[in-house]
Amino acid sequence: MKNLVLTVALLCFGSLTAQQTVHLQTEYGSKNKEVHELLRFEGIEIIDLNFSGEQLKEKEYTILIKEFTNGSLSKTDTLISSKQDDYLQPIEKDNFGFKFFVKTQLDNTIKMTSIFDRFSTNKTYNIKATDDSYALHDFLNGTEPMKIEIGKPTYIMGYFLPYLDKETGWKRYCEVSGSKYNPDDWGTMFNIPNYFLIEITFE
Repeated sequence: MKNLVLTVALLCFGSLTAQQTVHLQTEYGSKNKEVHELLRFEGIEIIDLNFSGEQLKEKEYTILIKEFTNGSLSKTDTLISSKQDDYLQPIEKDNFGFKFFVKTQLDNTIKMTSIFDRFSTNKTYNIKATDDSYALHDFLNGTEPMKIEIGKPTYIMGYFLPYLDKETGWKRYCEVSGSKYNPDDWGTMFNIPNYFLIEITFE
């Protein structure tokens, strides 16, 4: 009898945990070949983010941009928050999404634009001149959807300079975004002087 009670409890807990998560799928660039080539020419990177799950309904959402410099958090900006902006409403459906555009400009600034259904937001950051290129990566494991817990702040993207492999001299990006290290520690672990993390919370 005790084993039966324990089994039922575990099943209920597992069901509750599953219900408290949403899934993120992403798509890079544009399906249109000419548009994709133009984006590459202009140095614009795009990720289309799509969140899905019954738990999204009636949830508030907050998206932050965190800048890290020389191994430490140097700035935190609120990109958007439905809790703080009276114009924004909680999510009404079981899906939610936006497109994220980013570009490193010739005047040593980074421009980030997020386009939602009825509006867009812009952020600009000053950076030091560098010979290396920033790259935009999500945190999905291959083609598998990323699970995001309701109420838990979660990093979904990073825009960062490469890690220099001293043995080969190659500049690596995937080794950074796919590493086991907490993104907060990239600056220290990979000696990356500057990078940005995009964080989302549903609650």
